[in-house]
Amino acid sequence: MDAINRNIQVLLSVIKRSEVYKEYKKQEIILDKDPELKARVDQFRARNFQMQNDSNKDDLFQVAEKLARESSELRKIPEVNAYLDAELALCKMMQKICRSLTEGVDMHVPDL
Repeated sequence: MDAINRNIQVLLSVIKRSEVYKEYKKQEIILDKDPELKARVDQFRARNFQMQNDSNKDDLFQVAEKLARESSELRKIPEVNAYLDAELALCKMMQKICRSLTEGVDMHVPDL
């Protein structure tokens, strides 16, 4: 397990030195300069996460429609747009890492 933990630390270090992560942190600092705007973005992100992970799908269409309108409005603000783009790029990189790890281990995972 020590070798795994050491390599996890190496991977974390490489991620933090990546351009994707540096851009995310840069945009985060810019957005943090406007606490009210940051709060709006965080509330939007929280509602978006909840919608994607909520088991109650009864009003999914209405919630998704409302979030799409809110996203459209927020993305008109250059700092928000840059932050959300940087966050998306970081999330995609993390998903690719997780997918590579999962696919690289011979473990049966049933189809969903």
